[in-house]
Amino acid sequence: MRVIGLLSWYEEPAPWLAECVAGLARFCDHLIAVDGPYALFPGATRKPASGSEQADTIARAAAGAGIGCTIHVPRAPWWGNEVAKRDWMFRSAMTMAQPGVDWLLRVDADEVFTQVPPDTRSILAETDLDVAEVTLWERGDGQDSQFPLRVLFRALPGIRIQQAHYVVTAPGLDGGTRVLVGNDTVHRAEPALALWDVRLEHRTGQRSAMRRALKDQYYARLPEIEQVREL
Repeated sequence: MRVIGLLSWYEEPAPWLAECVAGLARFCDHLIAVDGPYALFPGATRKPASGSEQADTIARAAAGAGIGCTIHVPRAPWWGNEVAKRDWMFRSAMTMAQPGVDWLLRVDADEVFTQVPPDTRSILAETDLDVAEVTLWERGDGQDSQFPLRVLFRALPGIRIQQAHYVVTAPGLDGGTRVLVGNDTVHRAEPALALWDVRLEHRTGQRSAMRRALKDQYYARLPEIEQVREL
């Protein structure tokens, strides 16, 4: 069994990228890092890629940690926004994964694993479930929060992102659609393996005020570009 990390990044501080890769290397064998802004992110068409120095930071961090690394730097923004970028990451990972055996681990560059017990991989290898959730630690201004987040997925044939950036699906044996992560009011997601002692720190609250404002502008438009419905 291998664990393939999927890292989405755009215009991130080099120390964050290095820490993110180092955290992934604690239980990943290979990393697929994908650059580029979502098309509706402010300024995306003017700067569709982060720059070679950031890709170099990721490559060096992966090499130093002893894991393989594949980096994709597009020439244009992701016209399908976050859904298109994440879906491309999953499809790319499946070209090198052993279906039904390997696992895919999705993170953003403002997230870093701060706690990974040494038996995590063995637990993944033994479970019959196809999705696992870790504890997301959200730092705030004087107030932290923690909640489960599904970020680990078995490498199932046809796994993809649909409707919204967080909806992960795979074809069912009966011709239907399996929902690994979905919208609780619309979808019925499959049960997940609880890896709550694996902690993923979310650092978005530590971004600059300018970057947070740009992100807020993008997410304000999500209702018009990401609409969930029954699958």
